[in-house]
Amino acid sequence: MDSGHGHHGHHHHGQGHERHGAKQPERFDPARAALLDDPGRLEYMPPARLFELLDAPRGGVVVDFGTGTGAFAIPLAKERPDLTVLALDEQPEMLKMLRAKPAAAALSNLKPVLNEEARPYAGKADRILAINVLHELGDEAMKEMVGLMKPDGAILFVDWNSDVERPVGPPREHTYGIAEAVRRVESFGLRAETLAPLPYHYVIRARRA
Repeated sequence: MDSGHGHHGHHHHGQGHERHGAKQPERFDPARAALLDDPGRLEYMPPARLFELLDAPRGGVVVDFGTGTGAFAIPLAKERPDLTVLALDEQPEMLKMLRAKPAAAALSNLKPVLNEEARPYAGKADRILAINVLHELGDEAMKEMVGLMKPDGAILFVDWNSDVERPVGPPREHTYGIAEAVRRVESFGLRAETLAPLPYHYVIRARRA
């Protein structure tokens, strides 16, 4: 079960960010969204553990950057009604699938937002959750993400680790090892702290340097 991206070079589906600087050459295909909701993922990426590491302050604003169909944004908003959870994605199809979930409709603190509509939230995020997106983000998207963060905010990067053999996720050459990921994060004016890894993912907490 690789990510199905294959090696067809750089053709960009739809509009959205130029992917300059992205490790993975192509955007995730919404037709493969079912993978994002695979219950098997919860075993190696337990949401409760991630939310604990995210450590969002009471009443805070959390951005789930590249939310996809909201597999993590929805349980976070449910578990923490005190938070405003912005479910951010560049693909309208993803947000449409997210909105169609009955659990999402019931949560008044969950706000699906397209990347291009995120400007009003610049500098307002206490925490940013970046799950499986670092290897997909081009430089512009990285800058956009950092721009959403409050000066004392933090980003939690949880992404496929190319340092370990894994039966799931994208091909290793499309992902980062820990040292490489830290370098990429720190090249955007952030200070990266490496936390205990998950079985197939590294975990990095980043703050402004």
